[in-house]
Amino acid sequence: MKGFSLIEMLLVVVTVSTIVFLLASLPNAFLLMTKSKHLSLAREIASKQIEDIRATAFVNLINDTTEISDIRLNQLPDAAGAKIIADCEAAVCTNEENIKQVTVTVSWKDNNQLQSVSLNTFVGEGGINQ
Repeated sequence: MKGFSLIEMLLVVVTVSTIVFLLASLPNAFLLMTKSKHLSLAREIASKQIEDIRATAFVNLINDTTEISDIRLNQLPDAAGAKIIADCEAAVCTNEENIKQVTVTVSWKDNNQLQSVSLNTFVGEGGINQ
């Protein structure tokens, strides 16, 4: 007998449908990979800033807001970063300890939407690396 059977036609339709579905998913997959890469890089930059602050002597930590100068910020679209060093709030540090609150924020744009990563830590006199 000549022609195609119903099973053969069904297999062709399923195969073509699967290929079309996979090809349609590719742009979204690339978008998610890029977003994940940017988020990971922003976390690395913020983490490095926290490490640098922890390596600084406590007496040299001055209450201030400064911009982050990390060359890797150039790899993020429209990126900016700031680190804020402030005295610990009285509600948190109830015994008047010598503790500074450090906040590092890295922001960038993904698909014209502002994204940001913010890391917070406390640095105390005589604490880690002091």
